[in-house]
Amino acid sequence: MTVSRREVVLAGIGFGVAFAAGSRCARTRWTGPRHFNTFGVVPSGTATDQTAMLQRAADTAAWSGLPLFLPPGIYSTRRLELRSGSHLTGFPGRSILRCRDGGGLISIEHAKDIRLEGLVLDGGGKDMGVNGALLAATMVERLQLANCRFLRSGSGGILVSRCEDVAITSNIVDNAATGIAVTNVAQGGDPAIIQGNLVRNLFFRKVALFHGTGISIDADAVVKGNSVENAPGFGILLRPAGDISVSKNRIRNIHIGIGVSVEIAGTARLAGNTISNAQNGAVRAMRGPTPIGPDLAVYANAMA
Repeated sequence: MTVSRREVVLAGIGFGVAFAAGSRCARTRWTGPRHFNTFGVVPSGTATDQTAMLQRAADTAAWSGLPLFLPPGIYSTRRLELRSGSHLTGFPGRSILRCRDGGGLISIEHAKDIRLEGLVLDGGGKDMGVNGALLAATMVERLQLANCRFLRSGSGGILVSRCEDVAITSNIVDNAATGIAVTNVAQGGDPAIIQGNLVRNLFFRKVALFHGTGISIDADAVVKGNSVENAPGFGILLRPAGDISVSKNRIRNIHIGIGVSVEIAGTARLAGNTISNAQNGAVRAMRGPTPIGPDLAVYANAMA
């Protein structure tokens, strides 16, 4: 089933799926301090392992309550572990953390008030593990990722699990197995915000379920204004979760535009998404990894 040579703008489809625009994207968020310090950090290119220096600087900055600024250049590093209060910032597109050995670049666990902006995380095509990512955050309160680039991961770009008060905005994920995955965000609080990101050039990994997907959501979330292109799997995949709103996203050159788990087909809200060149349907109901029923976009056109 091919949807091509045209664009399907989804602004209200039946088949048991409720469609409405999410309106909760704008809300007050933790902004962090405004003064910056390098804490002695300077780039040294690809030859020198700078992990120890970067880890010391990140720890010192978090303890002092000041952001760590990474001057433009390449920092060759193994995985860094961020503590509560960490705020790493750089010159957009030019402050580059390059992975030395796989296993990810940034790990955050059991922390709060974490912010990254203006950084490039470059995996160099290395394997981050079956379910690994360039940035992996678990059980974090107040997490912001803004205006960063996540490049050349052999696995995932961004993986967020069991976190609270999450905002992933205006980032680029280019060349990864999974672009952005958000799972098990604490229910009852604010939904995660995934807005204004560009995710492109995804690929399959046969050993992992749902790879080849741009944005995968299994949590309360607002997914708005993102672009996903060139992926062998899903543009956006909505797995069993709570309150999800998906609106004004642009998806093209994809296997399935938006996949919606049958468990949430009656509650997920979709509106104003633009999908083109979806080889196996613009919007499909999913039972596990298997699409069921017709392409919902084709169904809507037939009923119009």
